[in-house]
Amino acid sequence: MKSHRPHFPGADRAQRGVTLIEALVALLVMSFGMVALVGLLSNLRQSGDLAKQRSEAMRIAQAEMETLRSFAVLKKAGGEDASVKSYEDDLIDDARTEPGENTNTSFVVNRVVAPLISGVELAAGEFEPQTIRGQTVKVTVSWNDRTGAAQSITLDSIIARTDPAYSLALGVTPPTQGVRTPAGRNPAVPPAAKDLGNGSSAFRPGGGSTTVWVINNFTGVVTGRCDVPVGTAVSSLVASDVDSCRNNTIGYLVSGTIRFSSSSTPRPEAPDGTARPLSIYINLIPSEYKEVVGGEERLMGGRDYPITPNHVCFNDAPSATPSTQTLVDYYCIVYPNTQTPRNWWGQVYVTGLDLGSSASQFKVCRYSADYNGNGYVYATTTTLPYFRIDNEEHPETYRGVSYSLSRQNFLVVRGDVGCPARAEATDLFVNYATYEMPLPPISP
Repeated sequence: MKSHRPHFPGADRAQRGVTLIEALVALLVMSFGMVALVGLLSNLRQSGDLAKQRSEAMRIAQAEMETLRSFAVLKKAGGEDASVKSYEDDLIDDARTEPGENTNTSFVVNRVVAPLISGVELAAGEFEPQTIRGQTVKVTVSWNDRTGAAQSITLDSIIARTDPAYSLALGVTPPTQGVRTPAGRNPAVPPAAKDLGNGSSAFRPGGGSTTVWVINNFTGVVTGRCDVPVGTAVSSLVASDVDSCRNNTIGYLVSGTIRFSSSSTPRPEAPDGTARPLSIYINLIPSEYKEVVGGEERLMGGRDYPITPNHVCFNDAPSATPSTQTLVDYYCIVYPNTQTPRNWWGQVYVTGLDLGSSASQFKVCRYSADYNGNGYVYATTTTLPYFRIDNEEHPETYRGVSYSLSRQNFLVVRGDVGCPARAEATDLFVNYATYEMPLPPISP
């Protein structure tokens, strides 16, 4: 039997309308997805662009910093090639615009250079600013990204004022036995001292003295004093000759050379005068070291000098003038206080000369400069003093000396001329600057 399904007019058209609605909804959903995808692609492009710009800015900042470090000399000499970079001439503030490589923006490079300042504590909560031999450098690279927003990166560094020539030392193989010293001894041990072969040396200060000092080769400290007849040459001594007087005294050496200039324009690097009779006097002052006890600041104990006399000096000056001798060597031993470590404070004076301001009189100058380049000098405040000139660099007043000193040199000039000064040396350890010594106090 054949069956018949009932047929309703318009049913096909209704089904076709539902399909169209579904298609429109799908298209709307896809449109929203495409809009989100376009936004994501835009953000990815912007982020990638910004990352590239930031990388380029970092490259420019690092190149700028390395360029500042690539100076060849500390200061240009007159007539030197302008292309040679120097610390003092090229380490300056600067601002410029630099195009980027394969980027859609340009970069502004701003450089700020300032002296390195370190706070030196003078007392509790009280500081004194101190300039150190170096410069702080801040390099800022700024730019606008593709949206116009401002972007920047900053690098900070410190560049020391050190002669590039010293970098050569990094390529020099050090000695296998450590740092070399003169004859394997402390530099404070006089070259003429006889090495006794037992870690000590014997030295006679002054040609006509019976005094012989026993000096520790490692520390340069005097550890004994002997009386040896003048007729017995120090070069003939052996360890057993002075063994009985070892460790009978402790003293620090102070030694140097005195040169003379008689011209109206003295040259400290090549004095032209002859030696005169003179003597050396050390004016020792009590220690100024302080300690805090119970929250109260007070001077440390043992600040005076228990041994009398507290120092003894020798020299090889001529006994009369005129003389053909061109320089005078002097050697002093200072017996320190009882603080820990034992130390001394004071001034070394050249005496025995007619000091004054006329052409027939003399003026004493001390060779002194910042030889090691650490920027230290000495300044006094209303509270505590602080050290800014090392004792080794021949200050006017020595403070807290707990070791032996050598090369504490003087220059004697005419009284009517000034002590010759020299501009700061371009090479460390090479400076002939001198400073006038005040008149010595009356020696006891």
